[in-house]
Amino acid sequence: MNYDYVIAGGGSAGCALAARLAENPNISVCIVEAGGKGRELFIKMPAANGFVFGNPKLDWGYSTIPQKSLNNRSIFLARGKALGGTSIVNGMMYIRGVPTDYDNWKQIGLSGWGYADLLPYFKRAETAKHRSGAYHGATGPLKVEESVNFGEIDKAFIEAAISAGHKHLDDFNACDRTGVGRSDSTIKRGVRQSSAIAYLQKKPNNLKVLTRRHIAKILFDQKRAVGIETTNGEIIKANREVIVCQGAFGTPHLLMLSGLGPADHLISHGINPIVNLPGVGQNLADHLDIPMQYASDRMDLSHAQFQRLDKAAALMGRWLVNGSGPGGGALFSSILFHSFDDPKQPELQVFMTPMIFDENFEDGQRETSPLMQRIGRRLLVRGRAIARPGIKIDINLERPKSLGTVRLSNSNPLTSPLIDPNYLSDQRDIDDMVKGVKVMSQIMEKPEIAQYHKGRLGPWTNVNSDAEIVEAIRATAFTGHHPACTARMGVESDSMAVLDDQLRVRGIEGLRVCDASAMPSQITGNLYATVIAIAEKAADMILGKQPLKPERPEENAYV
Repeated sequence: MNYDYVIAGGGSAGCALAARLAENPNISVCIVEAGGKGRELFIKMPAANGFVFGNPKLDWGYSTIPQKSLNNRSIFLARGKALGGTSIVNGMMYIRGVPTDYDNWKQIGLSGWGYADLLPYFKRAETAKHRSGAYHGATGPLKVEESVNFGEIDKAFIEAAISAGHKHLDDFNACDRTGVGRSDSTIKRGVRQSSAIAYLQKKPNNLKVLTRRHIAKILFDQKRAVGIETTNGEIIKANREVIVCQGAFGTPHLLMLSGLGPADHLISHGINPIVNLPGVGQNLADHLDIPMQYASDRMDLSHAQFQRLDKAAALMGRWLVNGSGPGGGALFSSILFHSFDDPKQPELQVFMTPMIFDENFEDGQRETSPLMQRIGRRLLVRGRAIARPGIKIDINLERPKSLGTVRLSNSNPLTSPLIDPNYLSDQRDIDDMVKGVKVMSQIMEKPEIAQYHKGRLGPWTNVNSDAEIVEAIRATAFTGHHPACTARMGVESDSMAVLDDQLRVRGIEGLRVCDASAMPSQITGNLYATVIAIAEKAADMILGKQPLKPERPEENAYV
């Protein structure tokens, strides 16, 4: 099989990139994806996220090596395994990051990657009919709507945050990004907008999609990429370029399996280095998440009520009819960004959820739920992730100083890589997280939200001192599921840069990377919107088009 462009990985970036490249009828494009077509009902239904998360048919289900600073716990890392990649399992939050994220990229010498350069691509990708003005698009494939699961506790949380001095925001993707408000979601009339759903609904004849093919390695002629080989020996040739779109874990894994990476590491696994690229698999940045739990008996206001068999059936029926009701909405509806010093660069992203999750009940805790609730749990969640009424506060550290690695376990492409985020290895991250817990504790004590809860639960019970907060963090923290930067762009003088500012792999012709691994540094917020914008821009680069004209709407919210 021969195609002009072979895209290794049909994830968030891969689907968007393929669709844009295929708009040129004179070229042929092929996506090669390890998972399936991503058409499952539970992918399309936003509230059914729990049936995708951790499902081995739809989730790669990676785990970290034991994390020393998290009491030697291994942390589960969900990554989508189907067309759409992790956009089939993400929280559907539509957040673009803050302008300084991208301006910092430009300031280190990456021409064309500032906020003004990327804004037109965010807009080209987006349809947000509830938004207007210079920051939003109205004709793009990616549909964005205001969150629908916005209830009484969400309103109380926002009011409490305002009472504590936080600014109310209507739009987190406009000029001001620090404050609290209702979130936007990548959902259209109750259907999750994965990149496959958004970009591949109408597939042109010059776009071939191959699923259930695990890529073993990239093929080279000398130092030019000429195709890929799957684990079953199938060879797919690329006449022009191979573009790797396998994400922050999969991309460095494939590059190293193919002979591109730290030479000594490759040799130790019996792989002949084609180009010594020491930055491959380095610089792993992820948003660490602190889940604070608060007790409540308000089942009527909790998403946990839908584990009752009768309520679950009603929710599913309503959603199947017209995509309406709670089944068509994301889990998160209210969001807060907090800055310690500079409002242009918030350090914390906070999600509030009117529900808490436990893997199981604590020893001695009695099950007092109604019969239909107990039956529903048995049938619907099969003992996993039991939900209870309550309030969960997820505090994400947006600019981590602790960076990790992705390394080979062995030379077998079917073996997961060794992932070490190295969480909390830098004391500055611990200090920021402690400050974040104190900020959120103050909000949760405000009467607007305090009337809905009965105090903290689990390791957070009776936690007051800094030392106690640190111990609670070490006992509970996990990933925010936003890994990036493991094959990052950089300038010529940066020895750890894997890519140039055109996303081309250094030392190799005909090979690019297009996904979150290419980010030079971590952004503020969820990654999906940014990954899509990178893919949109990459398509123009690859096709030799003039980049969209930079846009910089007047930003006056910080004066």
